[in-house]
Amino acid sequence: MEEPGREGAREALLDAGLQLWHDRGWPAATPAAAAELAGVDLAEFRDEFASPADLTCAIFDAIVDERSAAMLSAMADAAPTMAPRMRALLEVMVGDVAGDHRRAVVLAEPIGCPELLDKRRSANRGFAEIVVNSNRESRMEPDHLRAAGHFALGGLSELVFAWLDPASPVERDLVVDHGVRLFESAVRAGWPGPVA
Repeated sequence: MEEPGREGAREALLDAGLQLWHDRGWPAATPAAAAELAGVDLAEFRDEFASPADLTCAIFDAIVDERSAAMLSAMADAAPTMAPRMRALLEVMVGDVAGDHRRAVVLAEPIGCPELLDKRRSANRGFAEIVVNSNRESRMEPDHLRAAGHFALGGLSELVFAWLDPASPVERDLVVDHGVRLFESAVRAGWPGPVA
């Protein structure tokens, strides 16, 4: 078990890295810059965070793991139909970003960082699997549900960024309401049969 002092220093390092990532993009979130911002001795974490990719991947994992656990819990408590489950999921996601706008960075495409891109793609596949597993009563093929999940997640990410844009009229409630409709539309479009 880690010592409380070390764990606190690690959290401060991750938080500083998140701030750098949010303010200047993932390339700015170097272990040295984060350690300086956090007032932490980097030597203590050199093995864990040997590169900027190590630090940004750890930040990504911490956010996605926490958010995913909350999403699954909220969906389990929701009515067992598609729209309430998706609303529960989106309320958690939007609530997480509302609590700390910096956490939206995990929704952005991390161009130029293969390790972070792999993490994001894995997280997106995880979201698609949540969609499949929470809609087993649907007559849709799992691959169609996965496609709907990926499509809706892309649109949802853009809605979140629009909400965070001070020049945009998109508000928080619209992100959730339209996100649910977007997902339902994507599912309906995936029903077997010809495209009109």
